[in-house]
Amino acid sequence: MDRYKVTGMSCAACSARVEKAVSKVEGVDCCSVNLLTNSMTVEGSAASQSIIDAVKAAGYGASLENEKKANGQDAASDEKEKNPEARALVMRLISSAVFL
Repeated sequence: MDRYKVTGMSCAACSARVEKAVSKVEGVDCCSVNLLTNSMTVEGSAASQSIIDAVKAAGYGASLENEKKANGQDAASDEKEKNPEARALVMRLISSAVFL
């Protein structure tokens, strides 16, 4: 069972589309996409690159969850990736409070 991180999903239809695209890949027995955690688990004998290509063909991004840890990145670098989004939301909140 391989775990993947999927990016670009925003609704249930997105996760269903990713799940359907990956299920069509030869060698995939079972695919489960979790929208809340932006993750996907895949069971089967399919190559990870073919699964990633199927997700990209569906219009989303994907990477192996263990790939970042293998490349020397850790959870702190994950937080830095999410940080620009959080900063934008905080700035939006502050400016709304000022105008209120």
